[in-house]
Order: sequence, then structure tokens, then C-alpha cells
Amino acid sequence: MVNCNDTIRLSDIRGNDHAVMNGKQGAKAVTWRSAVVGAAISIVEYLAEIQARARNRHAIQALDHNALKDVGLTRADIDSDLSKPFWTGVPPRG
Repeated sequence: MVNCNDTIRLSDIRGNDHAVMNGKQGAKAVTWRSAVVGAAISIVEYLAEIQARARNRHAIQALDHNALKDVGLTRADIDSDLSKPFWTGVPPRG
């Protein structure tokens, strides 16, 4: 659990701040906790994407010839996709 006192400083909140009135705000400092949480979220998202990709590959592998024909794939397409390493094809975060 994150302590709000570590991330929010009352001295940084001013209602009549000149920079805020002009629409200019400085970059906020990143705490080590937010950096660790951000990295953990990225790792969990990456692992979830790998798991979803594996689940989809196995589901497509189980399809019969007629179902593959319906979606426009051949058994050779499936075999080439299954031969790829699990880490390929994960889009970069943006």
C-alpha cells in the first residue's frame, strides 16, 4: 500500500501558483515506489500477452481443415506460426 504522504506534498499544491495560472507546469518527480510499480505492471502485461498468444496458438492448432479453410489459413501457416519462439510478436508499449 502506498503512503500518500510519500507522493503528494501539500507545499507543491498552491491555488494561485503563477506557473499554473499560465498553463505551465514543471515535471513531477517520480518516486521509487511508482517506478517499481510501473515496472511490475509492465512485466505482468508482458506475461499476460505471452499467455494469450500461447492460448491462441493452441486453439488454432486444434482447428480442423474445414475451420482453417473458413478463416483462410492452411496447416502450413499454423505450423510456421507454432515454430516461432514465444517472445516474438509482442508489440512494444507506446
